[in-house]
Amino acid sequence: MQSDIILDVKDLTVGYDSENGYTTIIKDFNLRVRKGIILGIAGESGSGKSTLAQAIYRSLKYPGQILSGEVMFQGQNILSMAPEDLRRIRATKFSFIPQAAMNALNPVKRIRYQFYDLMIAHGLQPETNDDMIVSTINMVRLKDTVLDSFPHELSGGMRQRVVIAMSLLFKPDLVILDEPTTGLDVLVEHDILKDLKAIQRQRSLTMIFITHDLSILYEIADEIAMMYAGEIVELGTRDDMLSDPQHPYNFLLLKNIPRIGSKRVPGLRLLGNPSNYREGFAGCQFSTRCPFSQTLCEESHPDLVSDDGSHFRRCIRYPAWRVSIKQA
Repeated sequence: MQSDIILDVKDLTVGYDSENGYTTIIKDFNLRVRKGIILGIAGESGSGKSTLAQAIYRSLKYPGQILSGEVMFQGQNILSMAPEDLRRIRATKFSFIPQAAMNALNPVKRIRYQFYDLMIAHGLQPETNDDMIVSTINMVRLKDTVLDSFPHELSGGMRQRVVIAMSLLFKPDLVILDEPTTGLDVLVEHDILKDLKAIQRQRSLTMIFITHDLSILYEIADEIAMMYAGEIVELGTRDDMLSDPQHPYNFLLLKNIPRIGSKRVPGLRLLGNPSNYREGFAGCQFSTRCPFSQTLCEESHPDLVSDDGSHFRRCIRYPAWRVSIKQA
């Protein structure tokens, strides 16, 4: 593994059991995450983002199943680790911030004692390390008085900051954030994102930030992976993904973000329903919604390829579809 790679996902296949049989959501998924960056993972609801995050953190519950693959974190395969070894590195080496803060907090315990529980679980005496808790709470711009509150006494933004502080308590190397600002007021969301970016830079953290809101990632991410139907369809730096979209899905999603100076392309909109995970389908999963789709797109599944080794796309018709826009 390269020295600058902190997480290496190899051939990961994940799905769900149901009364209608097994459905594969993520198939032969590969992704490398470089140290010290914020990698954004974007896509519509149902694209497999949260399933991917839970599989990486090994927190996926039944009926979800990880069928095959490896998740290499700092040279260790998360998927084959013994439960006690996994518990040891969770929160200390890598941590997870879920969508809803209330789901991560105990509603009948004061915040201080929830921090205590976390410290005890990792062999620390909380009474002699109280300053560690206070400094972490202050880092996310909360006052010490929050520690003596119950979760329901705090606002949604404050609860989310508490969960962020808990995930950062042991200074992990990697933090996975799964839609961490969903449901928050826009101004509160902006402040939290700004603070997360500052903390990430200050600590040289690696973050995987998952969201369906592409505008968020163009604010904070260094690199962006666009997911559709359980696979990456485009991957590149923030600037490349914004200025040079090479997959129609990224291009059409960008058109839905209001930007000063951006031009509208008549007749081009993202229509239809999100990812449908057609089992046994040989072509491009996006072909049924793509305005540039041709017969070849339904017959051959595209590989993830790159011209420069840094900007990747999964599209047989690139650059032809871009040329057709310019000629229109």
